[in-house]
Amino acid sequence: MLWGLCLIPLVVLGYFVVWKWKNKSLRILANEKLLKYITDPVSTVKSFFKFFFYRNALAFMIFAMANPQYGKGNSSMVAEGIEIMIALDISNSMRALDLDPTRDRLMVAKMSIDRLLGSLHGDKVGIVVFAGDAHLHIPISGDYRALRMFMSSIRPEMMTNQGTDIATAIDKCIQSFDMENGINKAIIVISDGESHEGGAEEMAKAAYDNKIIVSTVGMGTDKETTIPEVKDGKIVGLKKDKNGNTVYTKINEEMLFQIAQAGGGRYTKAEGNYVNLEGLLQSIKDIEKTEMETNLYTDYDDQYHWFLGLGLMMILAEFLFTEKRSTVLDKLQEYEA
Repeated sequence: MLWGLCLIPLVVLGYFVVWKWKNKSLRILANEKLLKYITDPVSTVKSFFKFFFYRNALAFMIFAMANPQYGKGNSSMVAEGIEIMIALDISNSMRALDLDPTRDRLMVAKMSIDRLLGSLHGDKVGIVVFAGDAHLHIPISGDYRALRMFMSSIRPEMMTNQGTDIATAIDKCIQSFDMENGINKAIIVISDGESHEGGAEEMAKAAYDNKIIVSTVGMGTDKETTIPEVKDGKIVGLKKDKNGNTVYTKINEEMLFQIAQAGGGRYTKAEGNYVNLEGLLQSIKDIEKTEMETNLYTDYDDQYHWFLGLGLMMILAEFLFTEKRSTVLDKLQEYEA
């Protein structure tokens, strides 16, 4: 909303243009002595003050709508929990609209992660994004607010190497853990399961051998569907292969089930735009918790009410302040004349 402040210079410029045009028009209409009798006497200084109140009211209201926040500083808390790495598939096939005609698979997945964060207490969470390769997008943290903020920026364009390499994603999750801190760990793979590379089950088994439970969440339906081609945030057509043929996608449930089985975890499938996380949450709760400290970056408080109050004061002042020139000064000027 702060972009609205760009309007302030335009408002100021517009005021002076109108003021100059008004004065010029009045001089054309009549001479200065005659204007005193056919128009209300206006004080230039008071007129500027009245505009000053109006301009400031506009600025303060823009600040209020932007809702600035002020941090009280870093804080920490001690709670019992586990460490969870989420491997989120952001390949092009996650743009498919088979789960919901208004939300693609990736959007439904992000909504599910948001609900998951809302149900966790004391656990630390990190996110690895993957397609043809994988990278750590959000390190393990107990600050769910920061996690949600960074998660909103996730999109398929982040990965130049497309495809779906679940094995590499699980491996990146394992590397993101501190394996010597004694805290129990879990990995949640959220994908349509269309892995173009092998080794996912073996990597899940390797994680389980290191006491890391691997669960999976399936995104998509059993029916083949097209993949929208997106450019600058808008759908411009359908995804084609190098031969110009339309690309189709569907969930590979068998692959996702086998990965969860090899990782000692649980498989959950999205139904429409909803993912029932109860079973997954219960499996997380069943993992033995460890006491650990969590750093919360900042505790923010909304500050919009200060600017709203100042804006209302300026509106009131603009309403009460008159730009009419003092009649006492007019009489003194006439007397001197």
